[in-house]
Amino acid sequence: MNMQPSSGVSWRSVLTGAVLVGAISLLSPWAILLVKGSQLTSNAIPIIAVLFFFLLVALVVPGLKWIGGQLAFSRLELITIYVMMLVGSVVVTTGFTGSFLSVITGAMYYATPENKWDNLFLPNIHPWLAPTDGEAVRFFYEGLPRGMTIPWSPWIKPLATWIPFVVVFYGVIFCLGVLLRGQWVENERLVFPLTRLPLVLLEDADQSDSFFSALLKNRLMWLGFALPLLLHSWNSLGNYNDLFQKVALSGSFSMLGGTVGVPYRLNLPIIGLGYLMPLSISFSVWLFFLLGVVQRAIFTRIGLQIGTSDIWNSGSAPPALMHQQAGGLLVLTLFVLWNARGHLGGLWQKARRGERGERETVAPRSAFLGLAAGLVFMVAWLTLTGLSLYVAVLLVAGALIVFIGLSRIVCEAGLPGCQTPMVPQAFITRGLGPEVLGLKNMTGLGFSTVWIGETAANMMNAVVHSLKLTSTQERPDRRLPWAIVLAILVGLAGSIWFTLTLAYAYGGINLHSWYYVGAPKWPFDYMASVANSPENSFAPRLAFTTLGGGFMGLLLFLRQRFLWWPLHPIGFPISSTYTIISYGWLAIFMAWVFKGVTLRYGGVRVYRTLTPFFLGLVLGEFFTACLWVFIDGAYGFEGNMIFNF
Repeated sequence: MNMQPSSGVSWRSVLTGAVLVGAISLLSPWAILLVKGSQLTSNAIPIIAVLFFFLLVALVVPGLKWIGGQLAFSRLELITIYVMMLVGSVVVTTGFTGSFLSVITGAMYYATPENKWDNLFLPNIHPWLAPTDGEAVRFFYEGLPRGMTIPWSPWIKPLATWIPFVVVFYGVIFCLGVLLRGQWVENERLVFPLTRLPLVLLEDADQSDSFFSALLKNRLMWLGFALPLLLHSWNSLGNYNDLFQKVALSGSFSMLGGTVGVPYRLNLPIIGLGYLMPLSISFSVWLFFLLGVVQRAIFTRIGLQIGTSDIWNSGSAPPALMHQQAGGLLVLTLFVLWNARGHLGGLWQKARRGERGERETVAPRSAFLGLAAGLVFMVAWLTLTGLSLYVAVLLVAGALIVFIGLSRIVCEAGLPGCQTPMVPQAFITRGLGPEVLGLKNMTGLGFSTVWIGETAANMMNAVVHSLKLTSTQERPDRRLPWAIVLAILVGLAGSIWFTLTLAYAYGGINLHSWYYVGAPKWPFDYMASVANSPENSFAPRLAFTTLGGGFMGLLLFLRQRFLWWPLHPIGFPISSTYTIISYGWLAIFMAWVFKGVTLRYGGVRVYRTLTPFFLGLVLGEFFTACLWVFIDGAYGFEGNMIFNF
């Protein structure tokens, strides 16, 4: 029996979503900074959001159906709740807040006579961007003296400056997502593997006589669920009792005569998600990874070095390799936009005529106007706070290229932790050099790591997956953007308040070493090294970027021209990034083998039969990682990171 479907954006769904986002905004900083456990919000499918959603559909909804069918959330309401958690998780800790508060204060706190940051950067920091009270900054890193209250007033101006910029930036991303949704969802029919788990959990959600989805009644799913639960729980118990000898899940080995070290990790959720990938993508990712290893060995053997490493380069690969992949990401993004030109042209015509666009959450005219106004605001804000106009334009354009390219890869591949091989700050700094840029621009580029830094958790991923989830409706609810804005504001408010509270209570340097030592120092260490030791290396860097772009163009041509061509282009730009090298390549290879063997010898029927097992691997590890964060937090144990990326 079908329950009467209600609007997805109902008062109770929005309220529930806001409460859960508020809980995430507190739990994620606590888990990462204090417990130093699994990263709850570090990727495109935040594990704490999946946990809350799982508990909703497995416990809350069946309970409400048992009490009375009309009380239960409808499928559309549950999608709204999940979308709010998906978007709200981006701004928490890993995506924004964790590095935001430390980067804007790091230059002041870590300035010493030796590094000369007092002369290089501090005079060039716009007073709106960072607290100017040295004592407030010192206590942020070292903790408050006993009896002293948190000094909130020095933070008012920087928060009032940064939050509008970040919200507008997210608005630009949302408008881009609206404009690209139809091309990716309806015209190209991308797979969106990361939506598979929540959608399967929602099966039969509107059936009043069905308490659980078919996935929750599938024994293979629970078998897959039990594997990470038992394995990681055994290892976690080893932290408390020596009777539980830990099972090694990660390590490294040498290849090519010991010239290259290769880390590996048995990453069960990546195996599960990799099983959902098209075979051409999983094959391409691990093959391009191996080709990258060979390149690193060759570069080491012949002594090829085109310059020093750059800021936020993912994977610590040689600059020559990173520039190749950056060129590949650039060409991929340009191809994606060129391929969408017909769709974008159609939306532009609708915008000119004032048509609403029945399949879009926001009318095309509003999306185009929002995109244009947001870009103007961002460039003006960056210019007013210290960047030259041309640098601001280059930075914003580079950011959009990175986030569009990465989100396209995530939508096709379903890899939750994709990172860019290079950020635009590095390309701008090396391309123009300190003589042209000057210290004011270099300081501003260092501060921009606040919003273009850890790219694995980014708003573009959250937006396009949210729009995919709501595309099942014939007429999407036009109130959804307001629910998304509420989720962002709640996430920002909760995470900023709680992160400041933790830092002043314990001292930031006593919390997570990356967020209070690595992240605040890295941008300015890099800019200081470039300023003090300029390199004449942009020509070879540009040559390798062009080489990578040309190779990507060739891959795209072969992919479009020959149906039998086995290599998928999206594997190339990410194959030597940190998340693939350290966490993903082995799992992707194993998933490719499992899926290939299954399809070859069992066919589509067996593949579909086994799919719940692999979804169980994902759900089981996410559940277990969250469970042990809470257990470790209760018992005061630190550093048990079960899941990352």
